[in-house]
Amino acid sequence: MTARTITSEDARARAEQRFQKTAQREREAEAAEKAEADRRKATAAKMEHLRALRLAREAGETTPAQAEAAAENEKRRAELLGLEKAPAPKRKASMRPRKAAPAALDAIP
Repeated sequence: MTARTITSEDARARAEQRFQKTAQREREAEAAEKAEADRRKATAAKMEHLRALRLAREAGETTPAQAEAAAENEKRRAELLGLEKAPAPKRKASMRPRKAAPAALDAIP
């Protein structure tokens, strides 16, 4: 076998390839860091939104967005059912038994 001599062009080409690979890895690392930062930012925003909703629910308040959505839903429901005005929400039936008339009233002729 004959020994191959490395020319300055070969060395330059190898150095360029190493540089390109290193630059590519750095770009990929920066993109991954940016994606992770965006993901953390989105998660923080979502948690803050959920926290605000929970606090509003605990306080018994509705947020303006919730009130607007509820009004829009009622309006759309009325349109679909052909009603002019959406009916008031029905009350839940009471679990207590109804009071009977006193027995003294039954005895009156």
